Amino acid sequence: MTFRNSIASAAFGAAVLVAPFGGLVAQTAPAQSPAQSEAAGYSAADLDAFVAAFVEVNALRSVFTERLQQETDADAQQAIVEEGNGAIIAAIDAVEGMDTELYAAILEQAGSDPALNERLNRRLQDQAEG
Repeated sequence: MTFRNSIASAAFGAAVLVAPFGGLVAQTAPAQSPAQSEAAGYSAADLDAFVAAFVEVNALRSVFTERLQQETDADAQQAIVEEGNGAIIAAIDAVEGMDTELYAAILEQAGSDPALNERLNRRLQDQAEG
């Protein structure tokens, strides 16, 4: 498995566990100030691109999770996972300013940075409302 595919697998696995609009990840660390989040190095454009990719990944997650739940054959399930990973890579890479490495980095950072998580959730809500 290549590095790129392992990132996609991680993104796919993480996306399966992450519910949109309910919080990107569980918030367990103390809150950081927005200035501390900015220090993480993500621009507004990075976060907007992440949100656009996250929405696409979440939609794909729903489709492929349903297909996985309906399939009982292990080989067929593996094929679905591989297809899902490919679709997720393509969806992330199709977003201008985003790639799988940046997507995975922001997703991971959001897990330990409640302020970043909050900023991303606000962007998700804004996109859903707008």
